[in-house]
Order: sequence, then structure tokens, then C-alpha cells
Amino acid sequence: MKDAVPSNNFQILKKYIDKAPEEPGVYLFKDNSGKHIYIGKAKNLKSRLKGHWQNLKLDPKEKRIFEESSKIEWIITKSDYEAFVLENELIKQYKPKYNVRLKSGSGYPMLVITDDEYPTVLISRKYGEIKGEYFGPFLPARTARAMKDLIHKLFKLRTCDPLPKRNIVCFDYHLGLCSAPCVNKISKKDYNFDVKAAKAFLSGNVKKVIYQLYDRIEEYTSKMMFEKAAIVRDQITAMENLVQKQEVLGLPFEEADLFYFAGNKVLLVIIRGHRIVGKNFIDITQQGLEDSFYDAVITGYYSRGNFIPEIIISNQPLSEKENIQKWLSNKKGKQVQIEYQIPEQIINFIERNFSFIDLTDIKKKFAEVFGFQLPERIEGFDISTLQGEFTVGSCVVWENGEMNKKEYRRFRVKTVKGIDDYASLREVLYRRFRKYKEFEQLPLVLIDGGKGQLKQGLIVKDALGLENLRVFSIAKKEEIIYTDDSKEVHLFDYKELLKLFTTIRDEAHRFAISYNRKLREKEGLKEVLDNIKGIGKKRKEILYRTYKTIDRIAMAKVEELEKLGIPRKVAQNIKDYLSK
Repeated sequence: MKDAVPSNNFQILKKYIDKAPEEPGVYLFKDNSGKHIYIGKAKNLKSRLKGHWQNLKLDPKEKRIFEESSKIEWIITKSDYEAFVLENELIKQYKPKYNVRLKSGSGYPMLVITDDEYPTVLISRKYGEIKGEYFGPFLPARTARAMKDLIHKLFKLRTCDPLPKRNIVCFDYHLGLCSAPCVNKISKKDYNFDVKAAKAFLSGNVKKVIYQLYDRIEEYTSKMMFEKAAIVRDQITAMENLVQKQEVLGLPFEEADLFYFAGNKVLLVIIRGHRIVGKNFIDITQQGLEDSFYDAVITGYYSRGNFIPEIIISNQPLSEKENIQKWLSNKKGKQVQIEYQIPEQIINFIERNFSFIDLTDIKKKFAEVFGFQLPERIEGFDISTLQGEFTVGSCVVWENGEMNKKEYRRFRVKTVKGIDDYASLREVLYRRFRKYKEFEQLPLVLIDGGKGQLKQGLIVKDALGLENLRVFSIAKKEEIIYTDDSKEVHLFDYKELLKLFTTIRDEAHRFAISYNRKLREKEGLKEVLDNIKGIGKKRKEILYRTYKTIDRIAMAKVEELEKLGIPRKVAQNIKDYLSK
């Protein structure tokens, strides 16, 4: 392992990058304490590290990696594939700050029909940890437990694990959840048929089994075994319902996972038995560098022990496709193929059920139209007032393709009396822009309005000396963007940008109006409460925080009001007054 001399100086780091070998391997950026900042792999270490250096001015994440790193290490490997495997192991072990990280925890739950003499069904979150046939994963996770319970109810697979030795049946047998093979209440032949039916049910390949189940009904009926016939009838009904509920059937592969990338959102679609059986968004806590994002999401997902199907589909090209295929094939013990062609039925399914913003197209069009790179963060502002009363401002935040509601801010205008939208806007922007001095990277500001609103933003920007802050405004109806460098962009000519900016503008408008309405409702409620004897400022606040509306207070019982610290006599006054 080679170790560069620790330094925060970019030029010193550059000298050691120049000394890197032209061989395959893994490189590690570390800080002074030895903490891993970023881990990557390369066919040619020197060439890849030079690529990082060249991207410093283009990618803010690249710049932060260099700023936070004090040394670079590398490990030379025999091949590119060996570097790929080592990189994944090191990322999994050290969880570097700027590598893609999926939500912490194990993989999605799967059901396993065990390889026992009398198999049962178990839940596992790690493929291969239990000997048996795996089904799933199940999305959302709670459906795995529900499906396990359903398997016991329909097919009576044993509930005990391991299989006990006993003389009498357990309570689960009487509840109809187990066929009690432990006391020979079922023949091995019949039990194995139930296992076969359960596997067909879980895989979705139910056609052949359904015909055999109908034969069993006839057999049990002819022998006057009506209770057993009823159990088989329930199994058939469940299988038929399973098929009828599927929106997308007859897909050209039996098992596949589809990763549909849209900005920093990743939709996972699970296909089993030629049908869609599950869908869910993969939670990503750290996006990492853009050029390795797609590969890192897929490798990260399967590193967690999730089931590996024979086919993996991605709507984005993978730079490490060959290595990922080889790695997955070795883990599965069977050939795994990565494809990019998505069947039309699935495309239609995704378009019907989900709304995505294609961040790749937006970035390209934004740079083309405005002449600079789309920032990671856009903050949208709007003002709401009612005849000069309850004037408020809103700030909503868009980050990397989606609205980040945790970052929203709202402002009660304090210095402006009466109707003065420009003065109100200046106050709100001044209070918000002051915070920008603490930001590592400035956002793009989008103000709801026309040239007048844009001018207010520029006044505040200049007053605070924020030279690098970019400020836009967006005019309603015409949908024109006015920029701080005097451009006028008609958004109807650019559908990608139209969706982006109107989404932020409309959300800022909604958030401002909702805050204005909330203040009016609060004030109206307090005016009503002023008429009730025994209600002062403190009790009004308690009632508002607890119930929000007059209707809810009127529905509250006297005993509930007493629990809030309101005397019984005052609580009765409230009930009496509001009942009138």
C-alpha cells in the first residue's frame, strides 16, 4: 500500500496523484484522523485520479473530497475485476462519506421454503443464510410477515422450527395453521404436495398447480372428505385472486429486478413469474459522485444480501457492467445478465403510477439555456397576504430532483404595515439571505413574480454582498423566467424547465397560502375564545395548539379539557358557550 504525505494543499495532493501507478487497483481518500472520505477503483490508478483532479472546478462534491482529505492511499490489484470486488468490500466496511450509501440496515425480507424433510416457511433478509428456495423480496417489508401467515393458513406448512417430537397436536393445528406432520396427521406425500403448491403460489407460476388442486377437490369430495376439500378450495381461490389482481402479466422473463433511475430517485420493480410482484423506492442517504452513481446503487443493493435474479434491468448505462455481471454470477452460482431494454408494459406501468423529473435532461437543458450548471439546490419564495393582514413569506427547497420539505421555512412579516408586497418580499429575502453566508454552496433563488420581484431580490443580494448568488423570478400565466443577467426565457419552449420551475413556484405559493390561512384561523379561534369567561392568553394558546379549530374544541369532553389544566368550571363554560 502506498501512502501520500498528508496535506490539505491541493497542489501537494496533485504531486502525489502524479506519482500514482498506471495499474489497476483501489484508491482511498482519507482525512487527518484516518477516516475514509471516498473510495474508488480504476483500471489505471493514475488516469482515474487525474480525472478527479480535472473535475474539481466542475463538481462541488469533487472539490469537497479534496478539501476534506489529507492523504491518498492506493492498493494495486492483479486485475480490474479484483479491484472492483475489493472496492465494494471496502465501501461496505468503511462507509465513506462521499460514496453512495443506501439506507442502513439489512436487505429486504424474503420467504424461504426450507430444505427439510417436512419443509416450513421462514423469513430471511440475507440471501443464502438459510438452506432452501427463496422467494421475494417483499415490498413493502411488512408484507413478508403477512405472506408467511397466509402460507400457514392456506397450505398448513408446519409452524414449529425445528420439527418437534410430540404425542399430541399443538394449538396451531386447532387454529388451522399447521397440518401437524410431527404427529403424522398428514402423509408425507400430501405434505409435499402442499409445499409444491405453496412454492407455486409464492413464485406466481400457479397454472399447473391449479389443475392438480381441482383434481384433489374431486378426490376428496368422492371420499366424503369435505373439510379437506374446503381447504383446497381456499387455496384455489387465493391463487386465482393472485393472478386476477396483477396489472402487468406475461412479461418476457420469469425473474428480474428493474432499477429505474430518475434523478436521485431509484424505483425498484420486482418481477417474478412473468409478472410485477413488488415496487418500492430505494432509500439513498448519500448520493456520491455522479459518474459512479448507477453502478454503486446496484452493487450496494445486492451487497446487502438481497435476492439476485437471473436478469437485472437498468434504464441507465452502467460503466462497470461486465464486472457487475461477473460479481453477481459468482454470488448467485448461476449466470446473471444485465440488460437495458425495458418492456413496453413496464414503461406504461411506471408512467401510469409514478411521476418523475428526468434530472439528466434538465441539467443539460438548463446549462444550454442559462449558460451555467444547474445548482444542487433551488429555493423558491412567495408572499401571501389578505388585505394587508397576516402577511407571510414562504421558502421552499428543491434539492437534486425533489422537494425537500424538511428544509422549508416560513416567515411572519414584522416590519411592514398594510399592503406592500415589495417591502414584505425584501424583509423575507433579507432574513433568509443572511443565512446564505453559512452555506458552502449558494442555491439558485426563484421568486414568484415578474421583473419587480426580481429587482427586490437583487436589492437584497447587493445589500448583503452576495456576489455569486443567482436570482431568478417567474411570471405566472406567461411562464417567463427573468434572470439577474437580463435574460427572458419563455418556459413553454422548454418543457423540462417548465415542469421544474412551475413545480417549485406552485409549492412556494401553496406553502405561503397555507401559513396565511393558519394564522387567520388561529386569530379567529382566539377571538371566539375571548368571549368565554375564564379563558386568558395562556389557555387560548393551549387550546389552539391542542385542537386547532373551534369544531374540535366543541367536540372535546369536559374531562379532556381538564387534562389540559383547565379548571372544570372553565371547561364547562367553554362547552356551554360553543354549544350555542
